[in-house]
Amino acid sequence: MDRTAALTPARPAPRLQVRRLIVGFSVLFVLAALVTLGALLNIASTLDSQEQDRSTFHATQALQQRVLASRQFLSSYAVWDAAFQHLAGEVDWHWAYEEKNVGESLYSASGYEGVFVVDDQRTAYALFKGKPTESPASAYLDTPLAPIIAQARQVAPAREQITQFVLLNGWPAVLSAAAIRPDKDVLESEVAAAPVMLFVDQLTEAKLAQLGQGAGLAEMRVEKVAGNTPAPSSIALGTTGYRLAWNSPQPGQQLRWAVLPPLFAALLVLGLVMLYLFRNALRSSLAIDQSLQRLEHSNQALEASEQRFRAVAEAASDWIWETDRNQRLTYLSQRFARVTGYRVEDWLGQPLNQLLACDTTPLSPWLDAQTDADPQQLANLRCAYRDHSGENRYCRISARAIVYNGKLGGFRGTASDITDEVDAHARIQHLSMHDALTGLANRNKLSRHLEHALLRGSESPPLTLLLLDLDNFKPINDSLGHAAGDAVLQEVAARLRDATRDGDLVARLGGDEFVLVLNGMDNRVEIDRLCARLIELLQRTIDFDQQPLQVGVSIGVAQTRTQGFDAGELIRCADIALYQAKADGKNTWRYFALEMSQQIQYRRQLENDLRQALKQNQFVLHYQPRYRLDDLQIVSVEALVRWQHPQEGLLGPDVFIALAEQSDLIATLGRWVLREACQAARDWPQALLVSVNLSPAQFARSDVVADVRDILLETGFPAQRLELEITENVMLNDIEGALGTMLALKELGVRLNMDDFGTGYSSLGYLRTYPFDSIKIDKRFIAGLNSQSGNDRAVVQAIINLGKAMGLTVTAEGVENEQQLQALGKERCHEVQGFYLSRPVDKASFEALLRQPHDQRHGAS
Repeated sequence: MDRTAALTPARPAPRLQVRRLIVGFSVLFVLAALVTLGALLNIASTLDSQEQDRSTFHATQALQQRVLASRQFLSSYAVWDAAFQHLAGEVDWHWAYEEKNVGESLYSASGYEGVFVVDDQRTAYALFKGKPTESPASAYLDTPLAPIIAQARQVAPAREQITQFVLLNGWPAVLSAAAIRPDKDVLESEVAAAPVMLFVDQLTEAKLAQLGQGAGLAEMRVEKVAGNTPAPSSIALGTTGYRLAWNSPQPGQQLRWAVLPPLFAALLVLGLVMLYLFRNALRSSLAIDQSLQRLEHSNQALEASEQRFRAVAEAASDWIWETDRNQRLTYLSQRFARVTGYRVEDWLGQPLNQLLACDTTPLSPWLDAQTDADPQQLANLRCAYRDHSGENRYCRISARAIVYNGKLGGFRGTASDITDEVDAHARIQHLSMHDALTGLANRNKLSRHLEHALLRGSESPPLTLLLLDLDNFKPINDSLGHAAGDAVLQEVAARLRDATRDGDLVARLGGDEFVLVLNGMDNRVEIDRLCARLIELLQRTIDFDQQPLQVGVSIGVAQTRTQGFDAGELIRCADIALYQAKADGKNTWRYFALEMSQQIQYRRQLENDLRQALKQNQFVLHYQPRYRLDDLQIVSVEALVRWQHPQEGLLGPDVFIALAEQSDLIATLGRWVLREACQAARDWPQALLVSVNLSPAQFARSDVVADVRDILLETGFPAQRLELEITENVMLNDIEGALGTMLALKELGVRLNMDDFGTGYSSLGYLRTYPFDSIKIDKRFIAGLNSQSGNDRAVVQAIINLGKAMGLTVTAEGVENEQQLQALGKERCHEVQGFYLSRPVDKASFEALLRQPHDQRHGAS
């Protein structure tokens, strides 16, 4: 063999390969550095943006709380019999100032720089920084007082106040105004000329420091607005020309300054190290080239051992063997002893076929055949043997003939242990036909079983196929994790095996779907008995981690006697029957009937249409107002989703909400409804409360708190104007998780309403445990107010009294006639809602309803 010829073409390869590696590593280093820098800058920008949103949210909440506190404090002075007696008409200065009823403490203790009592003509009473002044209120305030006086009188019958931002002596302040009236119910005409009390809270540095401290914000201050460019950390103070500003923390900026310098230093050091290593690599490659040239002169001395080395290298074996021409072992490497447990000396001189055996090809003839084989082709054969401990093991041997001077001198080869490979192959074969989790047959084995069972068509024995789907399995998997779900599936598989005969097949199709193939069973009485037993068996409690779990099962049945002998058709028919069993209430079984196919096809088409509807924005919101019962004023509105189907027209939620819950589309639909309602209500002329229903499935399948928070920030809708209606099923599904979610929602500032109150068995307990602000009496009780029986009336009265006792707003829904409205009025219910007052209408119609005068709204609806 010409070693020189073989090595000469390879001389430039090491240096060329090193250069390519250097270029490759350099490119990777630069890319990695760029990706790292980009990721760092992106993280820093995200941190700054998130901190900006958080500080704006807290600043807005703090300012709104101060405004609300000012309004409530003013109300305690304006709605006061004594104030009405001494301040309406001629002001009693002695009572007001000298006796300190409306005196200096409003400045020294409460911080109001300006306190005024005004009417249409004059300023009847004025204090500036706690001292009487003869100057009128208009001398201090930059805003016209007439609109403020008119608005304050307009809201006086409802005990309301108005607030706005003004300039007090050229500096921003919060003005709160309320008409002075007696502490009793009054008519609008009685306060048409009432004097108006003004409290002016100037936003001084001390107050802003206290406000910023409460909101966790630094350096809160008032700035003059310059131009139309919005400041990132600021809130406009009405039309005063000023804005509330603060210093928002910049964690991203801090991160950049903390990480970038050491990162650049590390990259520089790493680059220098790589440069040093690359230089040494080039030197080493040159040395290797020189070594290869020297090795050419020693090839002749290594020729005898080269064949053995090549056999080892090419076969990648575990141990090496050699025999003489009679196939008796003459050499075994030391690896042989470690693999087999035998001593090498025990086998030298023994025939090779006494150690190894092949069940398909005799070993001796196979070795003899290698004499005439191409020496460049390496032959392999799988053999078995018993190791020193008596265990069966497998190896793959390769062999070549040893030829000296044209004569056969023996055989040389390698043996690689492939016991693990054989075992793995056997396991793969098993797993290809069985479910890894439960050990049941899988879809492949089911197909082969059905193919064999139905091979003879109508001459095959009768066969019944049961398709099972677990009920209530997904909540267990979602709330307790996959470990609990796996434990349930394994226990279900064990119970199904125990409930079937030896000749039947139990298979798992995937997820929580199972199949039973009953050979030779065609009697419906027997099948019904088995289905009932399976339902009872699977409903038994399953213990997991000291926690009892319970599932149900729905079953679809298909039979060769009626559905034919096609395996795919049998499974399809059983699937349709299963779908019908779930639609009929679950925990039952149904036999396939031809009419089911059309019903299921319609529901599946509707589900596909529903997915397209979300993409094509086919949903609209209708709005149904809620009225305050005392004066039938609209105080809130409930947002109700409708589907504008291209073919079937406007569909109500009873058609598609349940389908959305079953197909996991409810979370996307719920977010759309919430966002659309907040965007629409944000621009309404009145600050109405907007109520949105939450499905129990939203609690289980989405992060409701994150969704609500993101939508409030996105739309800018005030949290205190959003009400979420929640049914009792939310608490039934996950008691502790629901409580945590509701507390987190309350921390956002939204209101919570228990819908359909009175229909659940534990509603009272939920009121004591969960942070509800209001309750809705179920319309079934309201409908009962028309009957002669007093049961429903007593229930309604008890719910109203309970709500008042617990400080909750009580709303009666489903009011459909005057009799029901009057009955609720006698019981002093807070709010009413129903077709008698207004049906749900689209956005344009509802906004038109808001623009109508109050006395025309009921008639128009």
